[in-house]
Amino acid sequence: MKKLNLTLVFALMCLLSYGQVVQAENDTVKKSTVAAPERPPIDKTYQVEDIHFTQPLELPYVREADVYWSSLIWRVIDLRQKFNFPLYYPTEAKGNWKSFMQSILDAIDSTENNPNPLRIWTDEYVNIPVSATELKKNMGETTTITIYDTIYFEPIGTEEKFIAWGAKEVYRYVLKEEWRVDKKRSIMDQVIISICPMFWYEKTSYDGSDDSGGGDSGGGDEYAEDDDDDTPAMPNRRWREFGWIYYPEFRPTMAQTAVFNPNNNAQRRNYDDIFLQRMFASFIKAEENVHDNREINMYILNGMDQTLESEKIKERIRVREHDMWEY
Repeated sequence: MKKLNLTLVFALMCLLSYGQVVQAENDTVKKSTVAAPERPPIDKTYQVEDIHFTQPLELPYVREADVYWSSLIWRVIDLRQKFNFPLYYPTEAKGNWKSFMQSILDAIDSTENNPNPLRIWTDEYVNIPVSATELKKNMGETTTITIYDTIYFEPIGTEEKFIAWGAKEVYRYVLKEEWRVDKKRSIMDQVIISICPMFWYEKTSYDGSDDSGGGDSGGGDEYAEDDDDDTPAMPNRRWREFGWIYYPEFRPTMAQTAVFNPNNNAQRRNYDDIFLQRMFASFIKAEENVHDNREINMYILNGMDQTLESEKIKERIRVREHDMWEY
């Protein structure tokens, strides 16, 4: 009797082991099919040159002695403007065509194809890296959920829930750039130093309210509670920084990501071309100044006057460049 019981136990163990092996093999086959596509994405009827072999354009070397004049400019690219739609769309990646923010998120992930992930920095000086915990915190919002009883539908408690944001929640980019006059080449350059994506999110709750009251979660303020609060957006909307990106470190990835061309999609560009050719609409939010580099909205409150001040700074730079040369 004991031998019969041992035989049955042994047979049952073998059957379970075999089932686990078969299940593991099936899981491996499924995963390998998804992870390894058989060919590149097909989106044209003709052979398309692989944009992944594109290298960023090499910028000219500039000595400190050749810089005759320079000034730092902070500029805002608002993706709600129609001209900037190629930077916002598509909201979901379609082959090699992806939004600018999605290319940033893909670049910071460490994978086999990306052994050197993009680093995110805490401020515009790009010298202090952001930790993984802080980066995750910047990419979402923790809200309080009210838990209701399943029978009487009465509140019985609360629970903290983290709501993650994606690329389509980014509606702005803040650029820190240097305008400089190179007397050796007799040209004025606009060179981007760092880029900061800005999330535009809505304060929400899950207990039926809209968080429109006071306090930290309220939406009663006319302006955003976080950085870059120069736009009187929707009452319940907020701006938040994702983190700063050192532009030269991101250029190789920008040169390998296609951008939709609204005028002729047969001549697609990459993001490196877009920024080098200045193919975006923007406005100046601050110029380097003695008052702690204060922004325009800190000394001008009216929105129209802020726009006029931004154009005045642009015109002053143009006049300075014009007056430097002899004809």
